[in-house]
Amino acid sequence: MKSTVAFLVLSMLVLMAQPSEGFFGLLMKTIPHIIGDLQQLDQDQQLDQDQQLEQEKIDQQQLEQEKFDQKKLNKFLLKHIA
Repeated sequence: MKSTVAFLVLSMLVLMAQPSEGFFGLLMKTIPHIIGDLQQLDQDQQLDQDQQLEQEKIDQQQLEQEKFDQKKLNKFLLKHIA
């Protein structure tokens, strides 16, 4: 008898619940947020990659400038010492 009453009470709760209060309503509310978060994560990763590539480019330019300066210094020293 107790199980029958429990079943009927739970059935009434399920039938009376608003669609937005259930699992599917929660799912429908959270899906746009999840999609937005995934898009933001993808944008952040792309930005990080772009920043890393830019930093590597700057590092390469600095290295090339240092090599050029060293060659220029070597030529100057050879010219004036010899």
